[in-house]
Order: sequence, then structure tokens, then C-alpha cells
Amino acid sequence: MIEHVFASWGRRAAAVALDGLILALTISIAAVAGGMSLTELNEEARTGSGMVALLFFIVPEALYDTLMIGSRNQTIGKRALGIAVVDAGGRGRIGYRRAFLRWVTTSIFWAFWLVPGILDHLWPLRDSRRQTWHDKLAGSVVVRTP
Repeated sequence: MIEHVFASWGRRAAAVALDGLILALTISIAAVAGGMSLTELNEEARTGSGMVALLFFIVPEALYDTLMIGSRNQTIGKRALGIAVVDAGGRGRIGYRRAFLRWVTTSIFWAFWLVPGILDHLWPLRDSRRQTWHDKLAGSVVVRTP
């Protein structure tokens, strides 16, 4: 088995930020192309119904993370930062089910319990395998790519 180097917290944080920017730009472009102004999009994001949040933010993020990590081990941000999500035991793909589990777990932490969301993302700073709680639940690790 090839020995992998676990991804640093800084690389992971930068990848999350880059993926957030990519999603925000994609959603904004799609909304404008669909006839919505950026002012309307901003207003809907701040005061809109749960359906607006679901359609504009939750579903795109769930699909992006699940499909990219489930099929390629990486999102665009992770690829740009030279990191990948792999199985904690065998270092292979984690597949769509576990990719979705990673996404939904971290989303629940942030949506309902802010402090666990923060702790989840800071956990790699003290973990020997640099895993978040959502990595532990999904049986994954994030490693540097060659």
C-alpha cells in the first residue's frame, strides 16, 4: 500500500473556501441567466422561504460534494489544493453513499448546532490522522495527492 500524507488543516480550509466561491458564482450565474437580478437573489437568500434555500443553496451543495467526491475523490477546490478524500482503511474511493454522509453530517452540525460545526472543522488540528468528525463517521481521511 502507498503511504499517504494527511492533508493539512490549511489546505482543507482553503479548499472549502474555494468550493464555496465556485458554488456561489455558479448559483449567481444560474439565477441571473434564469431572469433573477442579484438584488432579488440576495433578498431571497436573506428572507426567502425554506424552498428557496433548498433550491438555491442546499441541493446544489449536496449534489456538488456528493457527486464530485463520490466519483473522483475530489471537488474542484480539493483538486486545486492537491488533496483528496479517500477510504480510511484501504485508501480507495468512498463512493456516493459515504460522500453524502460526510456532506449531510457536517451540514447538520452547522445548521442546527453552530458550536459542533466549528469543532468539527477544527478537529483536524488535534487529530493524529487530521480527521474531522464527519470524516470519522464516513470512514474517510483527506490526503495529499501526488
